Amino acid sequence: MIRRRRVALKANTELRFGTHLTKVEATHPAAWYLASVVTFMIPAGIQMVLLPYLLTIELNQSAARFGMTQMFGQLPILVFLLVGGWLADRVDPRRLLMGLHGVAILMPLTLAFALWRGQLSEALLMLYALAWGLVTAFVMPARDGMLKRVASGNVQRMVTLAIGVQFGTQMVGQALGGRAGPWGSISMLLVQCFVLAAGIYVASRLPPGQTSRGGQVRESLLREFGGGLSLIFADGSLRATYLLTIGMGLFFGGVYVVLIPLAIRDLFAGGAQDIATAFIVFGLGTVLSIAALTRSGGVAMPGRAMVIALLLGCCSLAPMALAPPQWLFYLCIFCWGMCAGVSMSMSRSILQEGAPATHQSRVMAAQSLATVGGNPLGALMMGLAVSAFGVRWAVLLPVLGVLVTTFSVLATHSIWRLRSGHR
Repeated sequence: MIRRRRVALKANTELRFGTHLTKVEATHPAAWYLASVVTFMIPAGIQMVLLPYLLTIELNQSAARFGMTQMFGQLPILVFLLVGGWLADRVDPRRLLMGLHGVAILMPLTLAFALWRGQLSEALLMLYALAWGLVTAFVMPARDGMLKRVASGNVQRMVTLAIGVQFGTQMVGQALGGRAGPWGSISMLLVQCFVLAAGIYVASRLPPGQTSRGGQVRESLLREFGGGLSLIFADGSLRATYLLTIGMGLFFGGVYVVLIPLAIRDLFAGGAQDIATAFIVFGLGTVLSIAALTRSGGVAMPGRAMVIALLLGCCSLAPMALAPPQWLFYLCIFCWGMCAGVSMSMSRSILQEGAPATHQSRVMAAQSLATVGGNPLGALMMGLAVSAFGVRWAVLLPVLGVLVTTFSVLATHSIWRLRSGHR
């Protein structure tokens, strides 16, 4: 009798302990996935502040030239994102991420060496921006394509959590970049190298990817690159979401990469710390809205939430045309960041839920193409608009652009009634 009780107790203990292990192990892929986001977004946050600081403050670039430099820095993302998505669907994205982090370390090392030698130039910063954009074009689809495999069935929640971690850690990088003045730009570049190196180990801990090579009919490379776009435009809900995302990336992207740094310089005579503060308050708004989405368990009508967020984002930016004081300028950016958190989460959730496993990375590459691929043209437009009309009135261009895009999609698609696949 006693022996039976001992056996039963042992079995019960093993069952409970085994269940606990299963739960912990189930969280490991998601935890390592989020860690991979951290080890790329902190260096990216540093770059977001350091590059505008060096261009606008140290080299005093004009608005038009700054917009053009930012455009060329974003151009590799536009050109290579679909290629990156195709590659991530055909090779192990874990190994791809490890290699990309290793290559990325070379960029800040090269720039740090040039700064140490006193050889900083616009051409070198252009190469730095181009190289960073090229690596980003392959990192984003490789990482995004793995999200559905680590989401444990709740894609919208994992998407929201990943975006929250992305912007939260990006703010850490931006805060570090804001210390470029007192600490020195070389120190910030070495921090970039250290975090990117840590990302190699983190990527090695991710679950192995599933490639799409076996047993499939080979198509032309052009058709394979565009496989994600073809799938999106064949579905009405995905197409509507994608068109809204294009409008958001094209018009709002220029505000983020060009208008904010130029407004800090031209309206408030600020420096690196002020640029970092503007980016951080945007990130705080984004993280706050994402925390609210995570706490509520998701949104039943993601299309409707995306539309409302875009319209409120326009309302948040419009007061900048009135030349507000700096605290109100930051408040506008904070509110815009809250709206961005909702719109980006809903866009990625809708597309993640609608993408089959064989096209996951390519669909998310297409989504990233719409989000950040519009930045080159948006950056150029904002640089030219600021040169022609000044910072104050230039903000009306993206506001009108997003309004026209949103109402056009609403008039031709039923995205307002789209329901989430998990509600």
